Amino acid sequence: MVTMRMCFLKGCITLFMLICLNVSHAQVKVTGGFIQDSTKIGIPFNYYLTARYPSNLQVLFPDSTWKFEEFEFQKKRYFPTVTQQGESYDSAVYTLLTFEVDEVQFLALPVFQLQKVDCTYHIPPRDSIVLSLLVTEPVPDSLSAQDLPLKTNTGYQRVFFLFNYPILLIVLVSLVVLTVALWLIFGKRIRKHFRLKRLNGNHQKFLQTFSAYLQQLQSQFSAEHTERALFLWKKYIENLEGKPYTKLTTRETLLLEADTRLRESLPVLDKAIYGHNNQVLEPLNQLKALAEEKFGKKVEEINHG
Repeated sequence: MVTMRMCFLKGCITLFMLICLNVSHAQVKVTGGFIQDSTKIGIPFNYYLTARYPSNLQVLFPDSTWKFEEFEFQKKRYFPTVTQQGESYDSAVYTLLTFEVDEVQFLALPVFQLQKVDCTYHIPPRDSIVLSLLVTEPVPDSLSAQDLPLKTNTGYQRVFFLFNYPILLIVLVSLVVLTVALWLIFGKRIRKHFRLKRLNGNHQKFLQTFSAYLQQLQSQFSAEHTERALFLWKKYIENLEGKPYTKLTTRETLLLEADTRLRESLPVLDKAIYGHNNQVLEPLNQLKALAEEKFGKKVEEINHG
């Protein structure tokens, strides 16, 4: 008796689950099919897929990773969900291609209903599309090339440009190797050339400005112009030799540079700056000559370096 009750109970539970499953299936209505009646090899065509279901359910449409049987996926256009009075509506259009030669080709895309444990899929009836072939009659082997029933298609077909990245990589690597090789061979000469060019430019700029101060002092003495000319000379020699002439006093400069022209010129210029002497042309010309001499030594040092 107990065994009969248990069997009856299990049967009721199984029947209840089947009824619930059928109800769940009935809640999701799926339609799908080809928009065009026919297509050609390599020509895009569209397949629509729709699902109408209660808004408390969650459904998914196939994406680009789905296997579209003999068709090739090109793109998918998905439309926003529309919900009214507790019922939702989703739709999507798939653009596909085919390179198969079967005259009639079939497809049915599923819609997946997500559940807590697993997911249930709903499949609409399979729809068909007819393939229009350019060559409709078999070609006998005995025909010559001039008599072949060929169809000419002179319409422009856009072909996407494919950039040859391997060739670009080879060119870039070759340019890098060539640049490194040239630098290793001619790098020293190139550095020497630009260093001499910069050195000569600074020297010409110094001579131009320093000569302008000399002309001003020749026409009229000025302690301010004398001080500027002396500072300009110190700044130039400092950049030329890398010694801090602008931060040194006259006594410290003479200790650093034991040159007779400096011993004669710097004290006279100091007196002129503080108003005790106005004979500054000769000392400044000596400093100019000393600067040109130091410039010549620097050029020789770079050339033989």
